[in-house]
Amino acid sequence: MQPISMQILCADLVHRYGVHPAAAESALLATLEHFHAEAHHPAVAGAGRTPTEYLHVALTTPRFAATLSSSALMADGREVDARLSWEAHVQREISAAKEAHQAVPPTVLLGNPHAIHRIGRRLGLSNEQTDEFIPNIVLTLAAGYPYRAAHQWHLSLTDILAQVTTEDLAELLRHTALSAAGRTEEAAAMLRRFQRAAH
Repeated sequence: MQPISMQILCADLVHRYGVHPAAAESALLATLEHFHAEAHHPAVAGAGRTPTEYLHVALTTPRFAATLSSSALMADGREVDARLSWEAHVQREISAAKEAHQAVPPTVLLGNPHAIHRIGRRLGLSNEQTDEFIPNIVLTLAAGYPYRAAHQWHLSLTDILAQVTTEDLAELLRHTALSAAGRTEEAAAMLRRFQRAAH
């Protein structure tokens, strides 16, 4: 990030949140470091992106802005405001994912509760468990939406959700079920296999 861009971001934090300039600068450096580390995670390479490509997209996302503002408030000693700021971001993300999911037509998998339940039952899940897991799966897909492949840039989040196949959903339900059962290593291994197969 260019020094002038950093100065603008810091000034915006000071103006918008009333944080001390030193807190704004400290938060910006910490947030950039966090996203830089994310960009070098093996999953990024596994998804077919370079760290530079990942950062180029990540720095324009609402998650970056929310992380930065929450970090600035925390660095300024305003822990409650930082928590409320982050929670507001999470609620906006959940609402956007929910709206996109509700707009999926009933003729496709994620718009058809009966088809979703059938897949869940094949995996040994009750309808209630499947219903509990689906919002988390939709939110996970929404989190990946900014990083979609170039040939999908013109697609809305609803379009992306409408493309989920039976095999995709089965894998995502398995992963979520393993995570919910506390089998995190198995869940992580399954997610890596799923990501490799998708690219």
